[in-house]
Amino acid sequence: MIMSELSDGTLLLDAHTETTFEGVRAAQRKLAELRVDGYDTVHVAGLIEGGDVAEQLDTLGIMTVRLNVHHLIVVGESARRMHQTAEQEGSWGGESIPVFGVEHAYDEVVSLRGPRVAILVTGGVDADLGNVVERLREDRP
Repeated sequence: MIMSELSDGTLLLDAHTETTFEGVRAAQRKLAELRVDGYDTVHVAGLIEGGDVAEQLDTLGIMTVRLNVHHLIVVGESARRMHQTAEQEGSWGGESIPVFGVEHAYDEVVSLRGPRVAILVTGGVDADLGNVVERLREDRP
């Protein structure tokens, strides 16, 4: 995972090549550490690979709520289960957002960026979330 600060003070955690359950969980824990340090937290996530994907998406959705991640943006219909589980686990009012593609994910995440905001992007096996990372790095506030 590569951490970098954007020109507007957003902290970007680039784990877009991480598509395994274990790797995404480790990245979520790092994001949770930043929340404890006072950052607003955002996780942009796609479909993971390997093992029982449905069970793993459920676990990631549950962990998102339990780690108190402020916003979850789930990319693609195939990963939607993570969003549904996060909503069922907590009494969220719009903090979990399902989107259909990379462009929609970018549109959602760009509206959340700013000083003391940490954005984690983990990869999706069916969506190139590296495009979200690159666009965030290129944009000016």
